[in-house]
Amino acid sequence: MADPTALLAAARAHFDNMRGKSIEVPEWGAEGAPAVVKFDPPTLRMRQNITARSGGKRSREMAVTVILCARDAEGKRLFQDDAPTLAALENEVDPKVVARLYAEIIGLTSEADLGN
Repeated sequence: MADPTALLAAARAHFDNMRGKSIEVPEWGAEGAPAVVKFDPPTLRMRQNITARSGGKRSREMAVTVILCARDAEGKRLFQDDAPTLAALENEVDPKVVARLYAEIIGLTSEADLGN
């Protein structure tokens, strides 16, 4: 039987290694210099908060995830957590970009990684 303390330590170390990832967003950057969005994967508690705030709407879940998880190089939130920002991400921003950020943040496999 595995040592529960060692197993929990390994699980924590695994999650720590997932922090500090980044994705380039050419659509949001200057020509030749894509914007870089840094993020940590959401914890279960944060995912619960996102689900509760989403009201069962997938588009809202994507937008809230980006609002709460997207960071700049210094680790500061890129977006305000307010109604105007949520409305903008849901209605005035390319949904493919928001969906791509969401997929990266929550760790979904990209289509490119799936193969044929």
